[in-house]
Amino acid sequence: MVRRWLQRLVLLALFGALASAAQAQTISRIRVMLHPYAAAPGMLPDAALARLQTLAGISLSPAGTTRTGAIELDLAQPLDRATVTALVARLRVDRSVLWAEPVSTDVQSQSARATAGATELGNKVMLRLAGDPAPDWATLLPRWTALIGAPLSVDHQIGKVWVLRLQDKVAQDRLGTIAAQLQTDAAVLYADPVRRATAMLVPNDPSYSQQWALSDPVGGINAPAGWDLGTGTASTVVAVIDTGITQHPELAGRVLPGYDFISDPSSANDGNGRDNDASDPGDGTSDGECGDGVPGEPSTWHGTFVSGIIAANSNNGVGIAGLNWSTKILPVRVLGKCGGTFEDITAGVLWAVGMPVTGVPNNPNPAKVVNMSLGGATSCPQTLQDAINIALAQGTVITVAAGNESGNASDSAPANCSGVITVGASTRTGDRASYSNFGVRVDVSAPGGDGSDIDSLILSLSNDGKTAPGNPSYGIAAGTSAAAPHVAGVASLMLARNANLTPGNVLDIISGTARLFVGGATCGNGPFCGSGLLDMGLAVASTFPAAAVAPPGTVPVIEYYRADRDHYFMTASAPEQGFVDTYLAGTFQRTGELFYAWVDPALAPSDAVPVCRFYSPLPLIDSHFFTAFADECNFVITHWPSVWLLESPAAFYVVPADSLGNCRAGTLPVYRFFDNRNDANHRYTIDLSVRRAMLNRGWAPEGIGPNAVAFCTPI
Repeated sequence: MVRRWLQRLVLLALFGALASAAQAQTISRIRVMLHPYAAAPGMLPDAALARLQTLAGISLSPAGTTRTGAIELDLAQPLDRATVTALVARLRVDRSVLWAEPVSTDVQSQSARATAGATELGNKVMLRLAGDPAPDWATLLPRWTALIGAPLSVDHQIGKVWVLRLQDKVAQDRLGTIAAQLQTDAAVLYADPVRRATAMLVPNDPSYSQQWALSDPVGGINAPAGWDLGTGTASTVVAVIDTGITQHPELAGRVLPGYDFISDPSSANDGNGRDNDASDPGDGTSDGECGDGVPGEPSTWHGTFVSGIIAANSNNGVGIAGLNWSTKILPVRVLGKCGGTFEDITAGVLWAVGMPVTGVPNNPNPAKVVNMSLGGATSCPQTLQDAINIALAQGTVITVAAGNESGNASDSAPANCSGVITVGASTRTGDRASYSNFGVRVDVSAPGGDGSDIDSLILSLSNDGKTAPGNPSYGIAAGTSAAAPHVAGVASLMLARNANLTPGNVLDIISGTARLFVGGATCGNGPFCGSGLLDMGLAVASTFPAAAVAPPGTVPVIEYYRADRDHYFMTASAPEQGFVDTYLAGTFQRTGELFYAWVDPALAPSDAVPVCRFYSPLPLIDSHFFTAFADECNFVITHWPSVWLLESPAAFYVVPADSLGNCRAGTLPVYRFFDNRNDANHRYTIDLSVRRAMLNRGWAPEGIGPNAVAFCTPI
C-alpha cells in the first residue's frame, strides 16, 4: 500500500512537471499530410497552401517534407500548445487533409521498454525505392552490400515496400544503423529496421461478469445513451489486427474471412507462414522461448478478447454486450508466439483496408475501422506510416493502444504514428490506469481496468485453453489493449450513423465530447492523457446522421441493398424512401451510404445536369440504372426501349466531372461500378473504402478519367 501511494506521488509530481513544461512550450511548426487527391505526397500546390492558411487563420511557410510525403510548415509566429492544438484540429477535419499535428520537442520520459529491445536480434529491413521503379537488383544489392558491410538479399514485397534480409542476425542498434546507412543512397526513399511488437493486455483469471466499462457513472463510457441512438450496421467492418480469433458463440455470424500475415512459421505456431486462416492457434510460450530469462506464458486469446469488446452479440440474454451489435469483425493475424514484426503488421494494415499485398488474395471487405492493440519500443516505422497514410486516404479510422509501460507514448509504435487515434487506459474511478502510457501523443482515454480487484478489470471473450484452443469462455484483464477497442467500437457506431465522416471528423468528435477527468486525477493537469474520458453517448449524439446535414438546397440520395440478388438501388425521393423503409424492408436494407444531389433544378448550380433513371422489368435483370451522361441516356432510350424503361429523365441533378474526371472545389467524385453480370446492376459511391471493395469484388469501374468518376456531388 505504501509503495502504491509513493508511486502515485511520483506520478503526480511527474505530471505536474510535464504540465508546466508543456504550458511554457511554444510551437513554431506543424506537419500536415494531404489527401492524395489534393496533392501527391511531398507536394504542396499553391491552391492547397492557400486553403491550409485560410483554415489555420495564420500565414504558413513551407519548411520541408518527410520521407513519407508529409509537409512541414512554419507558423508566422510561435504559438502556445493549446492554440496550435486548436489550429491543427481545424485542418484535420478538412477533406483535403489526412492528418495534421504540431511539431515540437516532446516532453520525454524514459520508457521502461525504450531500451528493452536492445538485446534482441534481427535480420530484416523494410525499404522503399524513390519513385517506385522496377528494381535493378543486380546493381542495387552489391552497392548496398558494400555500403553496409554485409550481404543483403530480397525476401519479399509489401505493396511498394521491399523487405530485405541480412545473412546473419544482428543487434537492434546495428539494424537501425544499417537502415540509416541505406537511406543515404539516392535510390532509397526510406528504410526501417524490422522490429517486434507485442499485445498490450495484462491478463487475469475470469471470475466476474459485470461490464462496468459500459455504464459506470464515473469510469464508464455511457454506452446505453449511445445505443438509444443506434446499435450499428453490418456494413461497417472493423478489422482487428491482432493474434487472430477463436470460435465463440458470442461472435456467431459476426466474423468475416480474414488472413494470417505471420511470415515466421515458428511464431505463427500453425505449421506454416502466411495463409488464409486467421484463427488463433494460441501464442503460449515456454521459459526462454522469447529470449534468455523470459518466462513462459499461457496463450492470451488476445484477438478474441479485443473482438468481444467491439462486437460480442448483444441483447441476446446471455454473456456480455459488445459495443456495436451488428458490425462485422475482420480478423487479421499478425501476432503469434513472442509477438510479431512491423513487417507483418504493415502488410496486415494494407490488406485490411483493401489494398493489394503481393501473394495474398484481395480483401473483398475493406475495413472502415482498424484496431491495433499492440505496440513496440521504436519510433513509428516509415513503412507503417506510409501504410497508415494509405488507410486514412481510404477513409479508414485507426485506433491504437498507447502502451502499458507507464511511460511516454511517444516511445511506442504505432501509438506514436501520425493520423491514428492513440488511446490511453482509464480506471473505474475515472483516473489514469497506473500502467498506461501518457503524453501529448495520447488523444483520449477509455476503460482499461487496473488493480487486483476484479470489479475494476475489463470483461470480454476468451478461451479456456492454456496453449491450444479449448472451449469458449470469458476472461477479465487490464491494459491499453482493452481501452483501444472501446474507441474502435464507438467509431464504428458513429460511422454507422454517418458513413461520410472522415477519420479527422471522427477524432474531432470523440475528443470534443470526452468527459473531464475526475477531480484530483493524475490526468487533471495538462494534455497527457488525451482530451478526457471517452463518452459514447455524447460522441454518437454529436454525430449527426448524414441525411440530416445535406448542403442547402440538396437532398440525400439513399442507397439500399437487396441481398437475395446482390443488387444496389438508390433514390433521392423522400416518399419513395419512406415506402421502401415501410413496405419493402424485408427485401431492401439501407447500407448507410449516401451522397447529396438537387431535385429542384432552380436550386442547383447552372452547370448541373440531370440524372436519368431507368428500370428493367425483365426477370433476368430486375434492376435500376442511372446515368448523368446525356449521350448515354439517349443511347439507352433509342436502342434498348424494350429492355430499359425510362422512369425519369431527371431523377435528381448533379455536377459533371471535367474531361479528366476531376471534380471542382466543394464537390466529391461519385464512382460507378458495373457487376459484370447479365443482371446489369450498378453501384454508385463516394466512399473510397466501398470503391476499393467493389474493385476487389471484381465489379468494373465505369466513368471518366483514371478513377472512373461518374459525376460529382456537393459536400
